Amino acid sequence: MNRITIYLLALGAFLTGTAEFVVSGVLELIAVDLNVSISVAGQLLTFYSLSYAFGALVLVITTAKFERKTILLLSMLVFLGGNVLAFASTGYWTLMASRIVLAMSGGLYIVIATNYAAHLAEPGKKGSAMATVLTGFTVSLVLGVPIGTFIATYIDWRYIYLILAISALLNFLLLKRLIPKWQGNRSLPVKRQLLILRDKRLVAGLFTTIFWILGYTMVFAYIAPFLSELAGFSIEKISTALFILGMFAFIGSRFGGYAADKWGPAKTITFSLAIHAETLFTVVFTANSTIGVLVTLMVWGAATWTTTPANQYYLISLQPEASEIVLSFHTALMNIGMTLGAGLGGTVIAYTSVVHLGWIGGLMVLVALLAASVSLNWKKQGNAEENH
Repeated sequence: MNRITIYLLALGAFLTGTAEFVVSGVLELIAVDLNVSISVAGQLLTFYSLSYAFGALVLVITTAKFERKTILLLSMLVFLGGNVLAFASTGYWTLMASRIVLAMSGGLYIVIATNYAAHLAEPGKKGSAMATVLTGFTVSLVLGVPIGTFIATYIDWRYIYLILAISALLNFLLLKRLIPKWQGNRSLPVKRQLLILRDKRLVAGLFTTIFWILGYTMVFAYIAPFLSELAGFSIEKISTALFILGMFAFIGSRFGGYAADKWGPAKTITFSLAIHAETLFTVVFTANSTIGVLVTLMVWGAATWTTTPANQYYLISLQPEASEIVLSFHTALMNIGMTLGAGLGGTVIAYTSVVHLGWIGGLMVLVALLAASVSLNWKKQGNAEENH
C-alpha cells in the first residue's frame, strides 16, 4: 500500500511539473491569444519560478509544525484551484495570477511529497522512494509537455489546465484515502538555517545551481519560438522535439545518479556541464538539418539533467547533518535561476533576436562550470588539510 501511495505522490509531482513546463511549448499560442509579445508571455515562466521558490522554501518552513497530510492535501487542493483559474482565464493578468497560485502550491507540494515518500519507504529504500517522486516531476518533461503541446495544436490551450484540474482532483481523493497522517516538526529559526551559508564550498556549489539552470532556462523557456525561427519547425515538429528533449532529460536524470555513485559527483558535474555548454554554442550550426537539431536536443537534454542528481549529491555531502536545509536552498535557488533565465531570455528577444539565446545561455553554463570547479577545489583543499 505504501508503494502505491508513493506512486500517487509521484503522480502529483508529474502534474505540478506539467503545469510548470507546458507553457514553454505553447508560448506563441498564448501570446497571440492574449495579444501580448513573446517576451511578455515569457514572464509567465519568470513569475512562476519566483513563486515556486517562495513555496519551496518559505511556505515549507512556515508550515513545518503542522500535520503533514493536511498540508500536502491542502497544497494539492490549491493547485487544483489554480488550474481551474487558468482554464477560465481570458486575459494575461488572470493567467499570471493562476501561475502564481500553481507555483506556490506546487513548490510546497513537491518538498512535502518527497519527504513523505522517504517517511513511507521501507528501511534502506528511502533514497529510491524520494527518487520516484522526483522522477515523476522529470517525466512531466517527457510526457506532460509534448502531450500538452499536442493538445494545443487541435483545441484551445486552456483545456490543458482543465485536464490537469481533473487529474489533480482524482489524485487528491486517492491521497486523502490512502496516505497516513504524519505529525510536523518544530521549525528551525531562520538564523540557524542561514548559518550553513558560512561554508564557502556550499555557496560556490549553489552558484553552480543558479547559473546551470539560468543557461538552460534562457533557451528552454523560449524553445518554441527558438525552434520556429532558427530551424523553421512547425508546432507539430516542436511537439516532437519537446518529447525527444524530455525523454533524454529523463535518461539524463537517471544516469546522473548512477554516474555520481560510479565515478563520483565531481567528474559527473564537470563533464555534464561542459557538454551542456558545448551544445548551446553549437545549436546554431546544426539548425540547417532537422536531424541535426534533434540530435543536439538529445545531447542537451541528457547533459543538462545529468547535472541535477550529481549536484544534489555533492551539496548534501558538504553538509550531511543539514541535508534537508541544503536541498531547500538548492530548490529555491534553482527556481530563482529559472526566473533570471526567463527574464534575461525575454530581454534578449526584445532587444536583439531569439537566435542569440544559444551562445548567451552557453556562457551562463560556463560560469556554472567555473563555480563548480572552485567549490570542488576548495573541498579538495579542505580534505588535504584534514589528512595532514
